[in-house]
Amino acid sequence: MKCLLLIAALTCLAGAAHAKGEQFHNPTAQFALTKPEGWVYLSADQNSANLKAVESGDAELRDAVAKYATVPMVILAKHPEPFPDLNPTFKVNLRLLGPWAGQTPTAVLDEILPTLRKIAADVTVVQPPTLVKVDGLDAGYLRVNYTLRAAGAEFPTTSEIWIVPRGEVFFLIGAGSRQDEATGCRAEIAEILQSIRFGP
Repeated sequence: MKCLLLIAALTCLAGAAHAKGEQFHNPTAQFALTKPEGWVYLSADQNSANLKAVESGDAELRDAVAKYATVPMVILAKHPEPFPDLNPTFKVNLRLLGPWAGQTPTAVLDEILPTLRKIAADVTVVQPPTLVKVDGLDAGYLRVNYTLRAAGAEFPTTSEIWIVPRGEVFFLIGAGSRQDEATGCRAEIAEILQSIRFGP
C-alpha cells in the first residue's frame, strides 16, 4: 500500500511538471483558467446529481444545498463521471457580495465554516481562514478535512475554498480531493489555481 501511494505521489509530481491543457474563458465575468490535459468538464446536471448524493446528519441542510446551490461558472473533474471513488474537482462560482460587502475574504470564510460543520460532523480545520493572493488579488483561503458520505460509501476528503472579492461580486472557488490523493493530487489543483486570470 505504501509503495502504491509512493508511485501515485511520483505520478502526481511528474504530471504537474509537464501538464498542458486548454483555456476556459468567460468574457462576461472577465475570468479565465487552464483545464489540465486529461481533466474533463462536468455539466450542471452532473454537479446537481453529485450534491444530491451527499449524505449529511442535517438532512434539511443537505436538501437546501442541493436545491438552491447556484450553477457553477465552470466545473472541472479529474475523471469522467460516473466515477466509483472520490473524483477530484475544481469549481468556480460567481456571487454578489451582498451582506458581505466591505468584509475581508477571511471574514466571509469565518461565516462559511459553521455551515461546513453542519454538513460533516468530523470537520477538521487544516488551514484556518488566511489571506492569500489569486492572480494578484486579495483572497481568503480555507482548507478542511472530513469524511464525505455519498451513495452508501465513505471517502476521506479534503476541501479547499478560496474567496476572491472583485467589485460588487466575489468568486467562490472550491476544490475537493481524497486526503491520501489516491485518485488525484492537489498539485494539479494548485496548478489550476495558478492558471487563473482576472481581466478582459
